[in-house]
Amino acid sequence: MYLIYKNMFSGIIEKKAKILNIQNGNYTVENIWGEELKVWQSIAHDWACMTITQSDEKKYSFFVMEESIKKTNFQNKKVWDTFNVEKSLKLSDSLDGHFVSGHIDTTWKITKIVRNKDESIYIHISFDKKFKNLIISKGSITVSWVSLTVVEDWEDFLSISIIPLTQELTNLGEVKVWDIVNLEFDILWKYINKIQLNNK
Repeated sequence: MYLIYKNMFSGIIEKKAKILNIQNGNYTVENIWGEELKVWQSIAHDWACMTITQSDEKKYSFFVMEESIKKTNFQNKKVWDTFNVEKSLKLSDSLDGHFVSGHIDTTWKITKIVRNKDESIYIHISFDKKFKNLIISKGSITVSWVSLTVVEDWEDFLSISIIPLTQELTNLGEVKVWDIVNLEFDILWKYINKIQLNNK
């Protein structure tokens, strides 16, 4: 069986980009790719896949519909905040994270952050219990576009651990308690759950 998508991502973030302007649903972001970036390309921003509408060597723009703003952390973003960004995968690219579609399932709040002596950080994220069956301890999850492993899976929160390099390269090193993060559950596990429900 083959799963075919218009755009797929890995959730491995190598860069973050600053927001330069927000106006009437149009977001302008610094162009970290330069001439490589073209209009109509799909770029993931904190896990939300957006189509580039304008681009030059220094900046690019995309339009965010009201529905997307409601379902993402975009409503909390301000000028000079950063997005975790990733270009869609090519067939020749290696998959170092896990399959990520760029379609956000939900947003949850960070309820606790522990900074460890080894400089890693341990983050608790609250969740709605209706998503409980999509969370697997030691399974994959995407948090604001970063492919991560669920460390612990409790009744009303999950935990993730962020190494120093991930803190440096992504905006997860900047998060605070009560910040909102975008989440996408493991797409393969979602398919398995769907099949199991249909077979009951």
